[in-house]
Amino acid sequence: MNIQSIPEHELARLREKAKEVAGSRDDYSSFYTELLTRRLNGEPLQYIEEYIPFYSIQVNVDSRALIPRPETEFLIQIIKENIKSPKRFLDIGTGSGCIALMLKKLFPESSVDAVDISEAALELAVENSNINGLEVNFYTSDLLTNIEKTDFDCIVANLPYIPSKQLEKLDSEVIDHEPLLALDGGEDGLLYISRLIDQIEQKEITDMMLFLEIDETHGKALLDRLSNWAEVRVEKDLAERDRYIVAKR
Repeated sequence: MNIQSIPEHELARLREKAKEVAGSRDDYSSFYTELLTRRLNGEPLQYIEEYIPFYSIQVNVDSRALIPRPETEFLIQIIKENIKSPKRFLDIGTGSGCIALMLKKLFPESSVDAVDISEAALELAVENSNINGLEVNFYTSDLLTNIEKTDFDCIVANLPYIPSKQLEKLDSEVIDHEPLLALDGGEDGLLYISRLIDQIEQKEITDMMLFLEIDETHGKALLDRLSNWAEVRVEKDLAERDRYIVAKR
């Protein structure tokens, strides 16, 4: 990457960040140079700015967790349109905590639990909970392994879904800077999603809805896998790609 390849709107955001960091001090130029160098080295702009708007909240982001994407914001909208009076949410693979925190804001009377296998990601999620003043219960767990409750009426998961062989095709700023743990979905991209569905069935969690963000190639396989559930359908993202599973058990 060279400076000519950086869009002017990104350079403007770097200048604003440098001013924010420098404050009233006279070392704006050195901060701007440092931030520009990070961007030229391929670090995502969101990590450099250290925060990102998500739906109607703001979350801090850094290399401890995946950067929230617009597709995940649209997942919130799908949940909002399909859930009326939820009592208990469970967010699996919470990362920065953006989904769990947004659900708590939309449904303040609901209890929201969130889990992640990464303790570093959970630290970031707790920071975001404190920043936004939203109460979410965070736990360390490999999917549902450490979860004893079964009375959830809504389980949400944005798990790693990129097939391992496709990782090398990702942009370098993604694969070189964002956590691999949050990207690699195993050989077919369904390793964690399949395990989660298995665990839901093994724990006999019923009277609930499941919302998944998926790879656009996974729709048919998951419709087949969930065919014994009460309801299941694929929803499209704003680009008209199969991107979400909505299921009821």
